[in-house]
Amino acid sequence: LDSLLQESVLIMSLCKRILLARSTCSIRSTRLFSTEERWRSAQLTHRTVIRVSGNESATFLQGLITNDINSLVDKETNSLHCMFLNTGGRVLFDSIISPGFEPNEFMVEVDSGLAKTVIKHLNMYKVRRKLQIEALKNLNIYAVYHDKLSVNTSPAHQTQSDVIGSTFCDGGTRGSQLPDFSGQSEAVMCHPDPRVDLLGYRFLSSEGDTPESALSLNVENVSLDDYTEYRFKLGVPEGAQEILPAKALPLEYNMDYLHGVSFHKGCYIGQELTARTHHTGVIRKRILPIQFLEKSGQSQPSLEPDTSILNESGKSVGKLRRVSANYGLALL
Repeated sequence: LDSLLQESVLIMSLCKRILLARSTCSIRSTRLFSTEERWRSAQLTHRTVIRVSGNESATFLQGLITNDINSLVDKETNSLHCMFLNTGGRVLFDSIISPGFEPNEFMVEVDSGLAKTVIKHLNMYKVRRKLQIEALKNLNIYAVYHDKLSVNTSPAHQTQSDVIGSTFCDGGTRGSQLPDFSGQSEAVMCHPDPRVDLLGYRFLSSEGDTPESALSLNVENVSLDDYTEYRFKLGVPEGAQEILPAKALPLEYNMDYLHGVSFHKGCYIGQELTARTHHTGVIRKRILPIQFLEKSGQSQPSLEPDTSILNESGKSVGKLRRVSANYGLALL
């Protein structure tokens, strides 16, 4: 028991250092626009945008998401990260929401494999509201990122307590340090990733424009696997393969540190368990980045989701969620 406790303390200490380091950062502009290093662009074929439009669209979404939609309505930020929960407080799906091309319109980005489920869920709570809810199949989504940004981190963060694993109090939307490209074209949308600046931008286009042609950055195209591996290095989960629907808890997936949950907004579906967990102050498990170290003469073993992760004493300290190359995500 003592060995397992020491292992858990070590893991949570690593978690806190990683999360605090990426919660806020400032980007050095001399590196940001370096002509010697390129930004990377990956088309996110596993993500789909659901358009929600109508005069009551903001009020409608406010009652369903973990974050505060008013930050978009009041133009305090141009995108937000959130999750939709079931009545028991478990995650149904994660999302990045941004204003649409028209007034009273929101783009709800979700896992493509859950698109029909998302539309069904939204329609169930639509009731008599005059809203339009539809999937935009012709809208392409890209991640535009720079894997060699130079960042400064700040230790000034407020958590519920000094206990390792305690929740981050200011979990809502944040101000990005990245330059704004949102007004470059009426045919595209480009906004900083609301989770962490190191993930760069989300770029949406419906007319065939690509980040390489539309942005005033030196951009090269890379594969989705390249982006996934980079995201795993940062410990950021997304989609149903990593955040299990109806099983995952939002704070276990670092929604407080990834600016995806507001503890100050009004009621929403599934709020009770999330709020109670936050006020308790400690999360016993969190999603963390892991790296597989190659040993000379040994090939990397094939690992499946839910594979147990053992400490040096052979005791399980968590479960593997997903792997890309030598990096992965695990609930520890």
